Amino acid sequence: MTVAILKPLGAIATVDALLREAFGQTREVRSRAYMLGTHDLLLDRFGITPIKCPYAAGTAERDAYFAGKDEGSAIWTAHQKAAQ
Repeated sequence: MTVAILKPLGAIATVDALLREAFGQTREVRSRAYMLGTHDLLLDRFGITPIKCPYAAGTAERDAYFAGKDEGSAIWTAHQKAAQ
């Protein structure tokens, strides 16, 4: 495997770990749209995929998606601080 393949695989594993920690069993269940927003924000920050909201404007799902992005941003910030 090349470094170009290994880097995204490591980043995806880190995203998965951060999401497991954030949405563990002791936390209140969040909507799929909310968790997708968190997931997409983290993928964007790790340089894997850009953010593209799949929900139409004016829907509750879109609102939840962007609320999830806010949490993803907080998770990213905490991860960056912990890595220093």
